[in-house]
Amino acid sequence: MPSSPANRLVVLTLAALTTGGAALAQPVGQPMPLGPPGAAEPGSAPNVLKVVPSPVLDTQPTKPMANGETRFQMEELKAPDLDAIGTLDDKQGGLGAAMWHGTPAALVRQLLPQLPAVAGSRVMRSLERRLLLSAATPPDGGKGQTPPLLELRAERLYAMGEIDGLAGLLKSAPSSVSSPGLTRIKIDTFLLAGDVKAACAEAATLTGAIDPRMQAFCMLNNGKVLEANMALDLMRERKDADHAFIAAAEAMAGTPPARVDKLPNPTPLHLAAFKAAKMPLPADAANASHPATLRAIAEAPGLPVDIRIPAAEKAESLGVLETDSLRRIYGAVTLTPAEQQAAQTQGDKTPRSRVLLLRAAQQEQTPSIRAELIARILAAAAERGAYSGTARLYAPIIADLRPNPDLAPFAPAMARALYAAGRPEAAGAWSAIAKSDPSTARAADDLWALARINRMGDAAMTAPETYGAWLSARELPADQAERRATVAFDLLQAIGEKVPALEWLAAPHGPHPVQPVPVRADVKALLRSAAEGLRTGETVMLALAALGEGGLDKADPDLLNRVVAYLRLVGLTQEARDLAVEAALANGV
Repeated sequence: MPSSPANRLVVLTLAALTTGGAALAQPVGQPMPLGPPGAAEPGSAPNVLKVVPSPVLDTQPTKPMANGETRFQMEELKAPDLDAIGTLDDKQGGLGAAMWHGTPAALVRQLLPQLPAVAGSRVMRSLERRLLLSAATPPDGGKGQTPPLLELRAERLYAMGEIDGLAGLLKSAPSSVSSPGLTRIKIDTFLLAGDVKAACAEAATLTGAIDPRMQAFCMLNNGKVLEANMALDLMRERKDADHAFIAAAEAMAGTPPARVDKLPNPTPLHLAAFKAAKMPLPADAANASHPATLRAIAEAPGLPVDIRIPAAEKAESLGVLETDSLRRIYGAVTLTPAEQQAAQTQGDKTPRSRVLLLRAAQQEQTPSIRAELIARILAAAAERGAYSGTARLYAPIIADLRPNPDLAPFAPAMARALYAAGRPEAAGAWSAIAKSDPSTARAADDLWALARINRMGDAAMTAPETYGAWLSARELPADQAERRATVAFDLLQAIGEKVPALEWLAAPHGPHPVQPVPVRADVKALLRSAAEGLRTGETVMLALAALGEGGLDKADPDLLNRVVAYLRLVGLTQEARDLAVEAALANGV
């Protein structure tokens, strides 16, 4: 029987919307597609039209009627929830579409802005990034609240310097979604990402108070030199004139720039203007506090070594820059013969001397000399508070060495560095060499706690005498020894070890123990409740808020125990172990 005109109209409408409505029909809790629909799946019939619901009307067929026709019913299709948008799903490291299940929106909205911008742990920074970028069903009760959760997430991602992830998140959101706060985040994000055109396009949408420097910068990028010079004239007359930006803008306009000697905390606009003007940044720019600024300085070619290397090292320690990138930056440095000669007498105290030491270790062919050199470098790095970063930097060079009895004197140092670099299997081989040599057996005992945290030790290592050997393996002031033992035992229990009661009693006690950063009792209680309820997102959020920016070396040992144990409870086992290793190393374990 021929179909009715109304039915034909519905079919034509659905066909026209097959591609246009695909993105808007994405289920809530799943990441929005960032590109066009993919090709047909293998085995599917060619040239078969797939019907996609309209973004306005959801048209669903019912059971066939007696006369063979199909009746369609039309229902309004709900718009996708913007707060559900994310760039990470389960396969990409996301925390799961249901990570906020059972968590009230009011709690998320209160705590999310308090998450640390500079976490005292690379593991916790990674978890914070995943928390903020995960595609997930929004928490309960937050619909219609302002600012949207998307903006709160974007603000924290920007604060922690996660520019790549933030740019992806912003691009996945519809362009119609905006606010003054979100627009300013977009401008800075695009400037740091090097997308000046997108930054200026966003700046043009702002109404009200607009930064005149940004206006002048965009004018210069668009070739409007006359208008820009008029704006710069007005800026020069201000008492609070930004002379560093003005100098860069003058150079962009073709005028010889004034010398800029100081720029202690450059903004994304400063970095973009200096780059466009091809001007070198002042040396104190490396003292910038914002993680994204540090990374931008580190990755800017042509900057002086004394600026670029410290910024790169700080960025790597924060987890903003990959260790491989830091190694490449070291490798790109050129040193004159005079600079090399001067660096040889400076140990590891200057950027040039650290570059020279890395190259020496890479080029040394004699295993014993290489191992001795690396051991000395690691010891010096520990004294200046840069041990873990240095261990990660040298890990591939250590991995090229073959553990053997001839290298036993350096085996404990090699093992500890590999534990710090996240290579426990390789560390275990060096630890075995250290234990086999009487001259290094005591140093091998000092590795016991790290081995247990990494589950690399055998069953005999849990014997009571092993605890005593570890406690006596290193001579420390009483207060330091107490904290070291307390942190180690708390971490061992958090990963599932059963520390005997007598070993707790035998642990050293100092007269003036280090006072940890206090943690609010309500945060501890909420953290426990979230973990026992298996609320993943809430557990990670509360753990981040509890640890804050104080550093693992100052954290309450009991809190470290709780965070590691609760991460395990919600299924983040590897992250819990990695955090335990980080905390152990930070506390001299």
